[in-house]
Amino acid sequence: MTHEQTWDVVRRYHEAWTTTKDFDAASRLLAERLETDLPVNTYVDKREFVKAIRGFGRSISSVQLLSACAGPGPGEALMIYDLVLDPIGTLRIAEQFKVAEGRITFIRQVHDTATMRAAGFAPALSL
Repeated sequence: MTHEQTWDVVRRYHEAWTTTKDFDAASRLLAERLETDLPVNTYVDKREFVKAIRGFGRSISSVQLLSACAGPGPGEALMIYDLVLDPIGTLRIAEQFKVAEGRITFIRQVHDTATMRAAGFAPALSL
């Protein structure tokens, strides 16, 4: 895939679940064998991940894309954005995507989990 095709898939996916709340459209852009690497939860399959973005996405009141670029390899893209979540507030997220055949096959997300844990979106860390 070209960088433009990759970015188009990633942009449409991101807008679908964060802005338009069209979770079915977001789901259609995910590969059936989606792999994820997230700091809080793990998902065994695409179905579980889509269920999570439906719940999480409904809490988003705004999103601001800060940076986006092609990734280090073909079919890769990176983005950094701020989400405003009720009741958490602003959460900055860095996300890496791998795309093949018009579908996202891999998502890695990096963000601070402290505010999510405090709001009950994730279990507290054991010390």
